[in-house]
This record gives sequence, C-alpha cells and structure tokens, in this order.
Amino acid sequence: MLDVFRLIPALQIIFSSKIEFCESSFEDLTQEQQEAFERQGLATGEKFYRIVVFEPEAIERTEEKVTWELTIVSQSEKQLLLDGVAFVHRESSPLNPSNPSFEDRLEYLRPRLPSPVTTQTPDAR
Repeated sequence: MLDVFRLIPALQIIFSSKIEFCESSFEDLTQEQQEAFERQGLATGEKFYRIVVFEPEAIERTEEKVTWELTIVSQSEKQLLLDGVAFVHRESSPLNPSNPSFEDRLEYLRPRLPSPVTTQTPDAR
C-alpha cells in the first residue's frame, strides 16, 4: 500500500478522468512542439510526451493562427500514469466479475482508498 503514496498525483488524474492510460495514450512531441516547449524554458532534459486522450484547448485565436494548449507530461510523469493504471488493476483483482471495465475497477477501489487519492485537486492537472 506504500506504493499508493508515490502514485497519488497519477491516481487523482486517473480517478477524475476515468481514463485507462496505455502506451498509445502518449505521443512524442513534434519538432515544432518541442522547440516551443524549450523556448518557454520548460524542458528539463527529460523526454516529453503529449497526452493524446486529452483534447487540446484553444487558448488564443487570431485571424492568422489558433494557439492550442496541449497536455504535456515528462517521461517520469508518463510512467507514473502507467504505474497508476497497473495499481488499479492489481488492487481491484478481487472484483467478482470475470472481465470488469476500467470504470468498474475505479468504482470498486473508490471506497477502499482515502478520498485525497480519488479526488483531484485543482492544480493536479
């Protein structure tokens, strides 16, 4: 159960979005996106990915262009999300149905975990 402490931020995102993240949930940044990320001074030497299951949001519209806000995660954050999904599967293994949906697994775990784990704080995403 100590594993849950390391995974709290990832589990908060998983419980709020109800998304079963997998490798295909993440995409390498394009060269243009990577350069924009570096110009903002956000690159840390770690590889970054775009989460493709979250829709980009338009944050600025002009006649010339639309600026989109993407959900970007580092390699270590990506791994936490994948580990969070593995935790959900492992901890919900006593669930009776032979092939429960991911949402069934989350609902099974919700009352069994402390509420800070299953509730996303405003700045967690």
